[in-house]
Amino acid sequence: MGAREIVVDERIGETRAVLLDRDRILEIRVERWSDRAARVAWGQSFVGRVRAIDGRIGGAFVDLGIGPEGFLPFGRDRAPQVNEGAAIEVRVVREAMGDKGPALTLLGEGEGKPVPRALDEAEAWAGWDGDIRSAEDDEIATIDEALEAALSPYARIMGGGRLIIEQTAALTAIDVDASDRHQSGDPARFAHVLNMAAAHTAVRQIRRRGLGGLIVIDFTGPRRRGDTDALTAAIKQEFDAERASGIDAPKTEMLPVSRFGLCEIARQKRRRTLGEILLASNGEPTPETVALNGLARLEHVMLDAKGRMAKLELAPDAHAWLEADPIGWRKALAERAGGRFELLAAHGRAAGYFEAYTE
Repeated sequence: MGAREIVVDERIGETRAVLLDRDRILEIRVERWSDRAARVAWGQSFVGRVRAIDGRIGGAFVDLGIGPEGFLPFGRDRAPQVNEGAAIEVRVVREAMGDKGPALTLLGEGEGKPVPRALDEAEAWAGWDGDIRSAEDDEIATIDEALEAALSPYARIMGGGRLIIEQTAALTAIDVDASDRHQSGDPARFAHVLNMAAAHTAVRQIRRRGLGGLIVIDFTGPRRRGDTDALTAAIKQEFDAERASGIDAPKTEMLPVSRFGLCEIARQKRRRTLGEILLASNGEPTPETVALNGLARLEHVMLDAKGRMAKLELAPDAHAWLEADPIGWRKALAERAGGRFELLAAHGRAAGYFEAYTE
């Protein structure tokens, strides 16, 4: 087994991929079937049609044939092939975020090719380097646990304490909380040891959750002379190691930890975070998330049903999503598990509820 592996769990409705380094999870990604016809993915290449040129903002709007129009910035130096109505080859360097379409970079001319159309399929593990294999049963359970942890607003710090992670429209705030960490001796030394452990955990969580944009870490105090420099060096070392690992890492810049204990990090946001994919705006799993988790459990039950009827109970909104079948899951389930099943709406249950069983 190599030191680094890409482990892939192909479920009905989504692909879940993790990047492992000596059995330690570095990053997690989720790619959903429902996005294939509605969104472009980071790293994909297209032949697009230039719909409009806007010199005021130095860019062109490009029809990609999927989802919202992409934006191709050119500043003051517009390439000669970028003209209204022209066919051009582009690559997606940032997925659509909120009300902003995807950002593009120019590859060349696209005349003579069908327009618009995708030139390739971007895999969930695009940009990673490692041996690729399918997840084993025990690893699927580990992926489940890692995803659940990555969606929590809290992350444990080795030795005690926790990070409180909150995403807002403007930035991601990471607060260092001593919580249940045992304190003894010099308070400044206690804070320094906690902060150094928190720095390592914070960078690990940034990578696992796919966080990007402006990130602010609020370290605890009091601080001694040299503590902020040591924290700055520790965080920089973590990001330097990411860049040196052979991974196509997002561009990351940071300011030194301030005397107030704040570290500001600007990290290129290329993809949606796990939370943006799997959770609704209220922080609860989306109906699609609940439905796909339920399907995974239903498939497992059906494979062990031995001719018995399998049933899947779900919260009403997840049940409605499955009944509409926007991704063709019924055909996929029949091919993978066969057998008989019944869907039931569990009225009165919490929004994230699902349970699969046999009679």
